Amino acid sequence: MTTNTTARKPTGYIVYEGPSVLDGAPIVMIATLETNNRKTGDMVQTWIIRSDMSPLDASRSKLDSAICGNCPHKWSAGGACYVNLGQAPTSIYRAYLRGAYPLYLGFNETLRSLLRNRKIRLGAYGDPAAVPVQVLRLLVSLAAGHTGYTHQMAHRNFDPAVLQYCMASADTAKQAANLWADKARTFRIVKDITEIKPGEIECLSDAKGIPCSDCLLCDGKTDQKPNIVIAVHGSRAGRFLNNKAA
Repeated sequence: MTTNTTARKPTGYIVYEGPSVLDGAPIVMIATLETNNRKTGDMVQTWIIRSDMSPLDASRSKLDSAICGNCPHKWSAGGACYVNLGQAPTSIYRAYLRGAYPLYLGFNETLRSLLRNRKIRLGAYGDPAAVPVQVLRLLVSLAAGHTGYTHQMAHRNFDPAVLQYCMASADTAKQAANLWADKARTFRIVKDITEIKPGEIECLSDAKGIPCSDCLLCDGKTDQKPNIVIAVHGSRAGRFLNNKAA
């Protein structure tokens, strides 16, 4: 009987493992290298999950604040988050438990080579603000471009430096205007794209079919770029609450 001694190439890597910035609970950030997500295009996807329980268990027990903070759209709050926790996040958690993802520590040539000429999505699931900003800074410095979103601006443990790399997720036009006054760029979900305001444009993936990997407008606090609006989508879209008078 012959034995295949060829080592299987990892499909992802642990880029952070430690306490959540938001509440101190144990979390892990895993970067996966391949995706079939047509909206984002060919981007390295990062997943921020609790390391001590599955995403579904964290949501059911309302312990997902470690990774979702006070986001009003998380499942545990009855929100409209489009991420199906039973699919990719659960699959990645199970692979993590099996030891499928090697751990990378600090700045090294291997990590650099993995991200060279690649774009990266900060938070395919989970809020990037749960991870120390130094980790986000490292990933962004290595990649050819990035996108990211955070809902944690009002969180007591929020590091404003995250807005250098992530869009501020706004829930109303009034909230977006207040964030603009603070020099933050916003990503706003609406029921209908006709709710768009001056200074905002529709997500180019929805408007023109341009994948995030080619667009990269959602890269955070960068001058002279528009704010982004997208119509609510996903199987839980009906749960979305939007105060048009705000």
